[in-house]
Amino acid sequence: MASEVQRRVESTPYRRVKSRVSQFLNDHVRILFLGPALLALILIFVYPVGVLVWSSFHQTVGIITEFAPASNYERMLTDAAFWNAVENTLVYSVGSFVVTMLSGLGIALALNHVAKKRVRDVYTTLILISWAVPLSIVGVTWRWLFNGQLGVVNKILIDLGILSETYSWLGNSLTAMIIVVLADSWSRIPFAAIILLAGLQSIPQEQYDAAKVDGATTFQTFRHVTLPYLRPSFFVAGLITWMFSFRAFAIPNTTTGGGPAGATEVLAIYIYRFGIQLFDYGFASAVAVFLVVVTLVVAAFYVNVILEQLSEIEA
Repeated sequence: MASEVQRRVESTPYRRVKSRVSQFLNDHVRILFLGPALLALILIFVYPVGVLVWSSFHQTVGIITEFAPASNYERMLTDAAFWNAVENTLVYSVGSFVVTMLSGLGIALALNHVAKKRVRDVYTTLILISWAVPLSIVGVTWRWLFNGQLGVVNKILIDLGILSETYSWLGNSLTAMIIVVLADSWSRIPFAAIILLAGLQSIPQEQYDAAKVDGATTFQTFRHVTLPYLRPSFFVAGLITWMFSFRAFAIPNTTTGGGPAGATEVLAIYIYRFGIQLFDYGFASAVAVFLVVVTLVVAAFYVNVILEQLSEIEA
């Protein structure tokens, strides 16, 4: 009798509507939560990229725009200045990646060996100062440091007797590229150091104790314990560092402006020159599409590598 009454109560219209609403919410809860994020992604990324690609299919001559899908890309691939910018961008991004990751790893290892947490926190805060400085300010600062006439570096080297006269650091192709790479690295080292420090602190102490019991040397412990566990953090920090340096604009533009004679003109400056200074929006969009595609391809490859590294550690 009680079960029959219960079935009647559950079969009321209110119960049926409540059941259907609950089922709908359960089936679409992900859409409800992800909806705002997906909308923001479409407005901030998908729509601008679509406009960028569409603009790259148009050839701009003054105020006249003509639809020419392959014109800008053919021009881009046959332009010697474009390939010079590609080469400079690769040198710049890879150089910044190497210096940033090696320096960040060294700093992270040093901080990880600081016994007192309060002291380690103070050092960590101090190294974040360079990360907090705007990139344009970093570029201007390094430009004045290596100024050929009034630069501090020239003054110090002359006082030490290393140089007999001032040297135009930013007027030489090789030294100019080295300086912008170092300036970019200086601004990104703190980020890499913090990420790698977090990875070091997540390594189980039992692994080091086991290596010590087995008689492993410091180098063997670093190679067989630290590096395998640190790989995911290294790849994450490396990916973000490379992506930002690959599309860098502020530091090379404020330090050298792409000079001397295009020796430090990276793709971002190349795009700025045609899109902003020459008002050739179609061609600048085509180069920007190339920049975005290369970044996405490398990022996808990196993410795949990171996931493989995580699966190996979990296994």
